[in-house]
Amino acid sequence: MIHHDQALRLCKAVIFETLLRLFPDRARRLHPAQWGAAMRLDEDGLGFDSLARIDLVSAFNTRFSLQSTGVEDYMYIQPQLDIWADLLEEHFRLLPTAAAMGFFTSGSTGAPKILFHPLEDLLAEIDVHIAHSFVDRPARIVALVPPQHIYGFLFTVLLPSRLKVSVLDLSEKGPGALSRHLDAGDLVIATPHLFARALPFCSGKPLSAHALSSTAPAPDTLWTLARRAGLASLTEIYGSSETGGVGTRRSAGALFRLLPHLDAGDPPTRNGQRLDLQDHLSWQAEQFRVLGRRDHAIQIGGHNVSMAAVAATLERHPHVAQAYVRPEGERIKAFVVPCPGVDPLVLEDTLRSLMDAEHAPAARPVSYAFGASLPRNALGKVTDWSNQMEMPLGG
Repeated sequence: MIHHDQALRLCKAVIFETLLRLFPDRARRLHPAQWGAAMRLDEDGLGFDSLARIDLVSAFNTRFSLQSTGVEDYMYIQPQLDIWADLLEEHFRLLPTAAAMGFFTSGSTGAPKILFHPLEDLLAEIDVHIAHSFVDRPARIVALVPPQHIYGFLFTVLLPSRLKVSVLDLSEKGPGALSRHLDAGDLVIATPHLFARALPFCSGKPLSAHALSSTAPAPDTLWTLARRAGLASLTEIYGSSETGGVGTRRSAGALFRLLPHLDAGDPPTRNGQRLDLQDHLSWQAEQFRVLGRRDHAIQIGGHNVSMAAVAATLERHPHVAQAYVRPEGERIKAFVVPCPGVDPLVLEDTLRSLMDAEHAPAARPVSYAFGASLPRNALGKVTDWSNQMEMPLGG
């Protein structure tokens, strides 16, 4: 079902994700770009000992239902990257389509959670995109996103496997890499955040290349940027980790058109099952407009981040009396009221460690300010503190 190269990409992504979780210092020294095909995963290579390898194989089980075919046993006793890629390729060849694929949410609005989708539903979505093609059959997929999240799995693993086209993975390259490698007939898979950084480096030479954007709302300016970069088309997919793709549009300000394998409604359904969306939608027959998040999350670096969830994490710390979080530029910052007698400098270090452990990068404050009370304006509302002197901690 999937080509060996895609199995290798998936292996690298999940192994590195697990390495980063279990051994963050080692992960920073051993980036996947440095791994050869014969990289050992045990103590002679990446450092997964016998107990850690159980965690690693469990991560693969959770994502890909390895228990359905039994390849997990061979992965545990043969800890080598290219062997794991061979086994994962064989696993997908044997895998029943009813098996569930697991995808984690980003963690931007709280602790990441695992969501499961039957493989048959994912394949049905890809087949709909192919049958109602939004672009001509691509000569190649250019991936700016990793493959282990649902968007990357659908369009940089399943789509090229269905179409039997190759994948150029630029997800670990700098923003200028797209300009060096983009060619006629390519389909670029990225997010608005990534496109905004990569497209300005493109030459603007018309290449008859196309682009697909998802995971965050595409601003109107993105279509202009795509045209200036010489792209023939840009298609936006609306969806989520919880639902998969729901609708598509091909121009700024246009309504989204519901994907044909779904049934219109508020909310829409798939095979009679409700798709519980995170946004308020306004419907016109089988087209809709996205009105905004139900949880009031905002976009930070292309990720949905709940300011309330971030502040709640900070306030769970026993040395924090109150916390307030707000965006600044493309990141977020925090104002913290420490409990009496707490040293702010020491507290900041512990809060940064806490946020590193519990939230994705987009939801981690990059700066902290401290004071005896939250900053408020003349009406008593909590306000920005950038142009105010921090309130003293003493009486």
